[in-house]
Amino acid sequence: MGAGLHFETQEEIERIQKDAPNDPNTDPNNPNTTGQDGEKEPPCEEEGANPKKRKTRKVTAKVWQYFNKGPVDEEGSYSAICKYCGAKYLQGQQRGTASMKNHIDKGCKKFPRNRRDALQKMLQAAKSAEGTELIPWVFDQMKCRKALAMLVIAHEYPFNCVNHYYLRLLFNELQPSFKIPSRMTLRSDCIKFYEEQHVTLYEQLGQLTCRFSFTSDLWTNKGRDRGFMAISCHYIDEKWILRKRIITFVPLPSPHTGKHIAEAFYEKLVLWNLDKRALCLVLDNASSNDACINELFAKTPIQDDLPVDGQVFHQRCGCHILNLIVQDGLSVLKDEIRDIRDTMKYIKHSQGRMEKFKLACSQSQIPFKKPAWDVPTRWNSTYLMLVLALELKPALCRYSNLDKRYYLKPAEFKWDAVECLVSYLKVFYEATLKLSGTKYPTLNLFFPEFAEVYLSIKRMSSSPFPFIVQMGAEMTDKFDKYWSIGNSLLAIACVLDPRCKLYVVEYYMKELFPEECDNFIANLRECMKALFNDYVEENASDENRARVSKRKKTIVVAGASASGSATNSRAALKDYIKERKNSEPPKSELEDYLATEVDEATVDEDFDILAWWRLKSPKYPILSQLTKDILAVPISTVASESAFSTSGRILSPARSSLNDESIEALLCAQDWLRASINEKGEKIGEPLWTIDEGGSIED
Repeated sequence: MGAGLHFETQEEIERIQKDAPNDPNTDPNNPNTTGQDGEKEPPCEEEGANPKKRKTRKVTAKVWQYFNKGPVDEEGSYSAICKYCGAKYLQGQQRGTASMKNHIDKGCKKFPRNRRDALQKMLQAAKSAEGTELIPWVFDQMKCRKALAMLVIAHEYPFNCVNHYYLRLLFNELQPSFKIPSRMTLRSDCIKFYEEQHVTLYEQLGQLTCRFSFTSDLWTNKGRDRGFMAISCHYIDEKWILRKRIITFVPLPSPHTGKHIAEAFYEKLVLWNLDKRALCLVLDNASSNDACINELFAKTPIQDDLPVDGQVFHQRCGCHILNLIVQDGLSVLKDEIRDIRDTMKYIKHSQGRMEKFKLACSQSQIPFKKPAWDVPTRWNSTYLMLVLALELKPALCRYSNLDKRYYLKPAEFKWDAVECLVSYLKVFYEATLKLSGTKYPTLNLFFPEFAEVYLSIKRMSSSPFPFIVQMGAEMTDKFDKYWSIGNSLLAIACVLDPRCKLYVVEYYMKELFPEECDNFIANLRECMKALFNDYVEENASDENRARVSKRKKTIVVAGASASGSATNSRAALKDYIKERKNSEPPKSELEDYLATEVDEATVDEDFDILAWWRLKSPKYPILSQLTKDILAVPISTVASESAFSTSGRILSPARSSLNDESIEALLCAQDWLRASINEKGEKIGEPLWTIDEGGSIED
């Protein structure tokens, strides 16, 4: 058999014969034709006509699968006709099939050379713990379609991408056997993938024992002037890993009132069976969101299942609060900021001005950096623009001497005021970086951050610059309007940090409100105690409650009898003391935790609070459950790239024309896929999806 020859299965042979060009020599009704592998040969000549007549042997070579046999002449010769190109090769007595094999291997231009035996397996390299090994692989059309659907979902490709010429060319080169689906089939595959993962996620959330915190945000579809509401749930799973999943993305009827938001939110919570396991809802500062909370408490039974009657249920988005505070503060120095912005735009407007600015940097002996201006609706970009302007200050002042057409005079700018402003905004910017972290930082980090922000605002009142004093007053009013430093949930999360406990809260409260510190700490203790008792009641079984009740009755009776016999003898006194000691209620997990000193070994920047509580969960089983739910509460409602933008979140053009079902399926499935992959493209945790049982995406 020649090298590189591939054989087909019987089913493919029959299909090939059916699709082969018609040949009169292959007509089964023709008695002078022969078949393959045992088909009837041409009849022998009459006996006696040729004494040297030999019986014709049937062909056995497998290469005949690709050829038809022509009529036999008087000398016993016949032609082998290629089923694909019609080429003929003379065959007969003492003639081999080498020429036929060479034709199939190299000569036939119409032979499908990528065909392989359907039962023949290929080998592929796979990574394992022991190194790289070869494993068998068989092409699967459905697995390839599933992988294509995941590609479209994750990278927001339009469904009609399967009609793109070069994508089809790539698929054909990679695997010619892959039948590229149509755009409607691709849409069905994406919807099917979403439905499968929806069931998987629903089952996973149902198996968890924790409570869930939620964030809600509104999206805009400008193409159809529709509004959508996205709801995300945040939780810490049984392995103490912080998770976030978008559970729904639904159209929100106009107007976007608190009633409509509350109805849509509660309906989806019931659908996911999370309405009785909610802890917190984080919303921005819109008035409709305040009305939403009132509607939830008045029209739905959600408050009945919330800890401490929902006192910590509603939380405001820290990103929006900081944005409002700083925007009000920047308005005081808006003229100076506008002049710096115009200067940056003027220099970068043309290449000639950039060349002059390079010369100005060289003459000022500072490194050249390209000017950049800010986005007015994003205060953090304004801060970065001011920082860059201070670095380029000598060159900006020098530039006005090189370009006579430049009408502004940077040397006359209030650089001292700008430098003072930047120094005060630094603490806001650092807090912003933590609030908008991509790894969803835990809630315990934010009480010190907001306290430092408030301290920075308070210090503005003693600034020598009048505009800083005015900015501090406006920031204080805005801060107190939307948020309070006495936010109980952030303070509780700080106390549950073993590096902080009550000490950090006491320190900042004495710095900010020394007269109210003691009262605030007392209220904080009561709130934590009430919250802890609710968790104790939820976790207490009927058997434990009966045991506690029985023990209390026994202690009361024993204490009464001992008190009567205490004056008779020293032995009775010892019994009384022992029983009184046992009658004192034991310290709760919360009291024991607060009484324990701070472990200095945990005071580390790389401290993993989730790992610490995972190790302490056997000692504090109920308190650790409370901590798990508290630390999972998010502090913001939006991602870092749009956290400080007031322009809203807009659907991409490729998705703006889809129907509601497709939009929800694509966005939710995309979030679930991306949640399983870290920044390096490696899977983290336990993903919701796999390509097959033998391998997955990273292979």
